[in-house]
Amino acid sequence: MKQILAFFCMAFLVAACNNKQNKTTETTQTDAAPPAAEVTLPYTLASPYNNWSIGSTENVAAAMNGLKAFVDNDFTALAATIGDSIVLDFDQLQVKLSRDSALKFFTTARAGYKDITIVMDDYVSVISADKKHEWVTLWYKQSWTDPKGMKDSMNVINDIKLSNGKMVALHEKTSRFQKK
Repeated sequence: MKQILAFFCMAFLVAACNNKQNKTTETTQTDAAPPAAEVTLPYTLASPYNNWSIGSTENVAAAMNGLKAFVDNDFTALAATIGDSIVLDFDQLQVKLSRDSALKFFTTARAGYKDITIVMDDYVSVISADKKHEWVTLWYKQSWTDPKGMKDSMNVINDIKLSNGKMVALHEKTSRFQKK
């Protein structure tokens, strides 16, 4: 009986040692980066690739503060987030405005809403390798009530270029939901 028990204990130890070695080998193979493959892209870029890396959380805060100021109807706070000028790129609107003109634009736009609610889905901040280009992308759902009491909502993607912590470009893409 002792011999059988000793045999099973020995077999268990051998299996455990072999299992550990297999895991190490598997982990090493899984964790190792695959060799770089040459990839041919179907389109060429208009300008060289900027070799983006993750940017700062401070830029995310600056971008979100601008959005929150608009939602809260706080144009003093909004002015603090905009550079000397800002390029706006919306559907059927591409314009460069001074800070004062941008505030007039946003004030007029905000008057079209009684209230606005934002549900943030995600964000990312990126910076080019040469540190010349910093962008924040925000993905969110915007719901609102217009002055007549009609409710609506849409998905929004904002690409916001920042310079010295100030918004200097705002590219907005929207996706309206089908009416039921």
